[in-house]
Amino acid sequence: MKNSILKNGFYNSIAGLIKIGLGILIIPILIHLLGIEEYGLWTLASAVVVVVTLAEAGLSTATTVFVSQDLGKKDVDGLSQTLTVTFGAMLILATLAVVALWMGAEPIMNLFPKLGQFQQLKVIQAIRIGGLVVATRLLQQILIGVEQAHQRYDLMNVLNTIQSVLLNVGMLIVVWLGGRTVELMQWQGGIGIVSLLGHIWIVRSLLQNMNLRLSWNQNKAVAVVSYSLMMWLNTLGSILFSRGDRLIVGSLLGTQVLGVYAGITDITAQINSFSALPVQPLLPTLSNLIGQQNINQHQLEQQLKQATQINGLVALGMGATLITFSPLILKLLFSEQTASQYLITFCIATVIYALYSCHAVGYYCLLGTNAVKACALIQLLSSFVSLGLITIGAYNFGLTGAILGNFGYLTTFLVTVFGMKRLSVSYSLWFKWLWFPLVWFFVLVLLNFNLPNDYLLRCIIFSMQTTIILIWFTISNNYNFSAIKKYILAKK
Repeated sequence: MKNSILKNGFYNSIAGLIKIGLGILIIPILIHLLGIEEYGLWTLASAVVVVVTLAEAGLSTATTVFVSQDLGKKDVDGLSQTLTVTFGAMLILATLAVVALWMGAEPIMNLFPKLGQFQQLKVIQAIRIGGLVVATRLLQQILIGVEQAHQRYDLMNVLNTIQSVLLNVGMLIVVWLGGRTVELMQWQGGIGIVSLLGHIWIVRSLLQNMNLRLSWNQNKAVAVVSYSLMMWLNTLGSILFSRGDRLIVGSLLGTQVLGVYAGITDITAQINSFSALPVQPLLPTLSNLIGQQNINQHQLEQQLKQATQINGLVALGMGATLITFSPLILKLLFSEQTASQYLITFCIATVIYALYSCHAVGYYCLLGTNAVKACALIQLLSSFVSLGLITIGAYNFGLTGAILGNFGYLTTFLVTVFGMKRLSVSYSLWFKWLWFPLVWFFVLVLLNFNLPNDYLLRCIIFSMQTTIILIWFTISNNYNFSAIKKYILAKK
């Protein structure tokens, strides 16, 4: 248990890197092969599928939490009840999603009158096939929740990585052979079925010796559904922040400024997406400890310290890297003539996203201790505060004001305050774990503002700053690395 977060976080990070890397490589190739018009149709069809996938309603996270608690208590009856509720609810949601896409494909296309009749027919067919994609994705999420509860991030990420590679490489082959939007959706559906079978095999091997059975318990059903609905509100809060800001900026400042705003925030938002991956295994770990009831406070604090420092290392390290290479990144995003005028704006956005990304541990602390309602309220509050500030900033100060408005999302640090309080850990102790990388980050921000656009010099600075932060992390977690070494030697 001591190093499960570090080990499982590593598995998550590697799989995340591969997935992000494939996405970055595949998109421009698909645009080139399909053409911009056909790629637009594919984007429209896949966007509808992604939106309907939100019907998952937080059941996957609820599965991870409740299965972890049942395993911690060694409660086979409780586990049977949890799986009966979660699998049953997801089957219902998946069925409704398939029916909704089949029946609603044509009405959805009526919202896009500028599309030609042939284009509408293609997208309608793709959306209906997308029902299969949605169903397999939803059912996979429950199985992944069980795998996470059993701490089998190795098998889970191997399978997810294989799925991502087959999906993306296969899409290129399909398009190269002449396939278009409908054929791409068919490929996604086929890969979804194969992946679902793989997850079924893993979960079956994990549960085969537990003598499980169908078991309905109304109290467990209410608890799981309530948790799932609060998780859905969490997701809603994130979507409001990540998509609502674009509607505001586009409305107030026009599409050209929106393009710049979206380009900057799409890059900096990767800090939050990626930095959460290494510490996501904290969720089943905490749920398992809570299920055991007799919590070892020292062990708990060691887990939280390690997770907090991993989160800070990745979030602030990515932020420092983006700022160090900001001139090059902006030249790739925009023209060389206009890149310099967005430098300060880009750096401001990077600082904001790097700082608020450090709240991941508090987020998982609340979810792991069943305080999902408090977490959802904080997420919604943070979204409304940030959207309000973005509106005011964009109206009065244009692009820079809109970027500055993102500071409102730092309200999410309330999850750390309440999360640590629920686990009887002082907020000052959290700051003690993270004070060095925070100071290091702000020093680097000030330093990089005064650096010339000499890429050799910036590479040297990057190497130095990376070495410093890695040495700090190694020294700070010396106990944990020693434990890993002893474990490896014992295995030999």
